[in-house]
Amino acid sequence: MSEQPTVAHDVVRRAGDGPFLEVTGLAAYVRLGLFGLIGAHTWDAPDLASAQRMVTIGLRVGEQQRALLAIGAAHGVEPVALMAPFAGVLDSFEARTAESTWWEGLLKGVVGHGVASDLCRLLARGLPSGLAAEVGAAMAYHDDDERSTAIIRAGVDADERLASRLALWGRRVVGESLSLSQTLLVTRPSFGVLAQAVTPSDADTDDGDAAPAGAVAWVLSELTAEHTRRMDRMGLAA
Repeated sequence: MSEQPTVAHDVVRRAGDGPFLEVTGLAAYVRLGLFGLIGAHTWDAPDLASAQRMVTIGLRVGEQQRALLAIGAAHGVEPVALMAPFAGVLDSFEARTAESTWWEGLLKGVVGHGVASDLCRLLARGLPSGLAAEVGAAMAYHDDDERSTAIIRAGVDADERLASRLALWGRRVVGESLSLSQTLLVTRPSFGVLAQAVTPSDADTDDGDAAPAGAVAWVLSELTAEHTRRMDRMGLAA
């Protein structure tokens, strides 16, 4: 991960609730990355219908990012400053998951950026109710979010070899995604606080309580479970 811009980080912290704005900033930055991935794989889609679906998904992702940036602006932080603390945070993930086919690129968006978005949604639940509702509403699931999974499901249903290849690719991508999530949880103090806040008191954590390591383990288990459900919807073995 690249070194984070100190000035922008200070701006975010001075603007109000640090954890709230950091989660919002990460969510907006993840949406920016996903928008770029969708755009890069729209024109070379296998057919016109898939290309149009990609456009629809991209527009929805753009709307979500705009809503997240509006939250930051309402709390005194401009868009670039809101996302700047996370500039480069996806670089290592992107380098380790360079796709070789259109299908791999699409699945990387569904799995990789899906896990990152799930992390933001989960951490947001640890915020005070009003702030959690703001972030949750901006990142709410939408029918359009499922259209990429529908494209993959149709593809793998028609091609068993594609299903096998994408299942293997999905395992690689989710491994890198969970590694990135763990890094964010242990290197960002505010994320560690939110992880503890959302970890149930009776959760079966490594430490027997909601200590940081146990909270991180619980969050990662939740992300893994959601990943498995997502893969199931696509007809792929997790």
